[in-house]
Amino acid sequence: MKFTEGDINEAYDWTTDVMSTVWDPKGVKKKIKQIHGTPVCDVLLDQQVFTGVGNIIKNEVLFRVRLHPETNIENIPIIKLNELLGEARNYSFDFLRWKKAFVLKKHWLANGKKICPRCNLPFIKKYCGKTKRRTFFCANCQLLYNNKLTNDKKTKPRRIPLVPAK
Repeated sequence: MKFTEGDINEAYDWTTDVMSTVWDPKGVKKKIKQIHGTPVCDVLLDQQVFTGVGNIIKNEVLFRVRLHPETNIENIPIIKLNELLGEARNYSFDFLRWKKAFVLKKHWLANGKKICPRCNLPFIKKYCGKTKRRTFFCANCQLLYNNKLTNDKKTKPRRIPLVPAK
């Protein structure tokens, strides 16, 4: 939370607010390119980059775009980054609509769940990143882009083979 005085338009950057009419995904991408060595789970919660995104939205967006929460932001391919930006905005509007209709939890695919609906494998519940926020993810279908070979275009995402839950 941040307290401000005076004109809100001078203190608040509406271009990073995922639900704002002046949201600027290109500007957000520029901010992201300045970040290195930070997992995407922390970047999504950074209110200077993705204003309005909270922990539930983080979990759901990462699941929907099939991205491992511990992937460092600089290792995400541009096409996947564009998908992440779009889904962060889209899901935020869905989140609000479902919350107003009192059906939000019904639409969760990852947050608080035990089994991946795609793979039928157990979700991992972990306190990820520097923020140590509760994170639910599937190590099978949410790909971890190599954090050791930074900016290597040939680096393949890593999938951890698991046995389906019975």
